[in-house]
Amino acid sequence: MGWIDQVLTAAVVAVTTACLTRLVRCRRAGRQPGGSDVAHVLMGVGMVAMFLPPVLPAAAWAALFTAYAVWSAALAWRRRTGWSALHHVIGALAMAYMFAAARPHEPTTHLVSLSAGHGHGSAVTLGPATPAGFAFPLIAWVLAVYCALSAGFAGTDLLRARPALTATTELVLSLSMGYMFLAML
Repeated sequence: MGWIDQVLTAAVVAVTTACLTRLVRCRRAGRQPGGSDVAHVLMGVGMVAMFLPPVLPAAAWAALFTAYAVWSAALAWRRRTGWSALHHVIGALAMAYMFAAARPHEPTTHLVSLSAGHGHGSAVTLGPATPAGFAFPLIAWVLAVYCALSAGFAGTDLLRARPALTATTELVLSLSMGYMFLAML
């Protein structure tokens, strides 16, 4: 795992822990937890799973995030919650895509190759390389741009004194997901 992976993993773990703590506090106080905290905890756990060696098969993670996207979309439709719910649906579908569409490593004929993959960090290899990638790279590029824009909006939210934990979490998760898309392309 490279230093960027380590920094992003630590940041994701920190914001995920903060959101989980807020969920527990809401539960103990008898209040209904915010939907964004649930989404952030789920996204954070999924991203940490991508940075570390696989614990569950990719298909299980993809199914979990697809189910969450469907549930979140249905809830948003029923409540008419707007952009925030749509953002979480897109994020969940992006996570499902990242788990489901990543191509398996296959040997190539390149003598020198930079490879980055799910749970393996990045490395320069000599000889037969095993490049990562996506089955549909255009979708990955679109989602990477979406993540960059989301991180930018979260950064401006921090400057406008919006709830700091929510904006920081959005910033960290969006930057991390964008990095993962770019590293796996």
